[in-house]
Formats: sequence, structure tokens, C-alpha cells
Amino acid sequence: MIQVTNEQVKNIPLLHVVRHDLQGEKLPTVFFYHGFQSEKELYLHYGYFLAERGFRVFLPEAKFHGERKGTITSSEQAMCFWDTVTANIEEFNDLRQELVAKSLVDEERIGVAGVSMGAIATLGILARFDTVKVAVSLMGSAYYEAFARELVSAAEAEGMTFPYDVEARIAELEPYDLSKHLERLGNRPLLLWHGKKDDVVPFKYSEKLVDTLTLENRAENVEFVTDEYAKHKVSIDGIDRTTAFFQKNL
Repeated sequence: MIQVTNEQVKNIPLLHVVRHDLQGEKLPTVFFYHGFQSEKELYLHYGYFLAERGFRVFLPEAKFHGERKGTITSSEQAMCFWDTVTANIEEFNDLRQELVAKSLVDEERIGVAGVSMGAIATLGILARFDTVKVAVSLMGSAYYEAFARELVSAAEAEGMTFPYDVEARIAELEPYDLSKHLERLGNRPLLLWHGKKDDVVPFKYSEKLVDTLTLENRAENVEFVTDEYAKHKVSIDGIDRTTAFFQKNL
């Protein structure tokens, strides 16, 4: 039986998913991050499939989303996109430390994964912390600066103005931008899944990351899975490959 509980850890709401017979054990653990303008509950199926295979899974609620949304509007969520991404990254370390201290997490076997915004945060976590052993990016981008500029251009074309210095905000992303710190990936296993027709987070970013890692002889443990027809939605095959990748590497 799979047990799902809604908990608060370090004042962060999260879903905790684990097999009932393993709930008291120290387990290999996956932190799974949801997408933009979504919420943790909509990604519970990932937790279920992973928990079935013996992993402990935590699905944190992102800042300005779900239980943490408050009164923020959709436009304000968009303006705070990168604040949400970087909050996920920094909060990951707080969650990890707290849950390791509770003897729930095998600190030598920690994985991170996410979809879209959650995948972008996952790649930033790799850039910031070496405590992650395995990662899965489903429709993400490691190119923070380039993608941020693309989002700003699209928003401005629709008449949006930003209540902050855009250039200064983009500069603050540098420590989280894996594309600028590829050495931080090391030999850690990384799965990148992306649909070639993605119209939200362009496929080109995953393709460029793999090409660059290959050119620099850093792609030995990188698996790149493409879907010829997928837009901005993970297929059943992508979900299955996520589970299999963690089974193999974590």
C-alpha cells in the first residue's frame, strides 16, 4: 500500500509518498518539483510510481503556488517566475538537511526531478549542490540567462512591464545557471526528456546542453530522450523512463 501524507517541513507544504511497509526506514529519496501555475497534487502519479519501487518521495509546493499562492495574480506569478525557481533551489537544501536529520533520507542516495519550471529548478539544484546523486529534467532548461531573456522579450511584446530591474534580476541567476558551470555536473547521472514541438520551454535548450556536454566529454552519464511529436506535455513513456532511470542509478 502506498501512503500519501500532506506535511509541513521548514514551513514548506509537501506531499510525502512512501510504501507503508517502508515508512519508518531510511530510504533513497526523490524530491519532485511541479510546473508553473500548477501545484504538487497534480504530479502525485510520479510519487506513486517511484514509491512502488521503494523510494521515498517528497513533492514540495513551490513559492506562490498551491497552498502558498495567497492572493497573487497570474500576472504576478509570471513576474515572479525566477523568484519561484530560485526559492525551490534554496529550499531544497533546507528540506534535505531537515529530513536527513530525521533519519528518513539516505543522504548518499538523493535524487531530484521536475517538470517544466520544476525541471528548470532541478538543473539549478545540480548547479548549486553536490548532495544530489541523480537528476531528471522533463522539459527543462539549464540556460537560465538565455531563457530569461526570451521570456522577458515575449512578455514585453504583450505589453507587460516589470517592477524591478530586469538586467539586475537576470544577473542574480548566474550561480544557478548550470550552463555556465557545467563542471558542477561532474559524473552524476542526468536524464533529459523533451518533446521536439515544445512551445513553452524550447527543445533547443535540452539539445544544446547535450551537445555541449558531449563536446566537452561530460556526457558519459547523460541520457537524452526526445519525443518527435510532443508539445509541452510529458508522455507516458517519459514518466516510465523517469522511474526506470532512478531505479537504475539511485
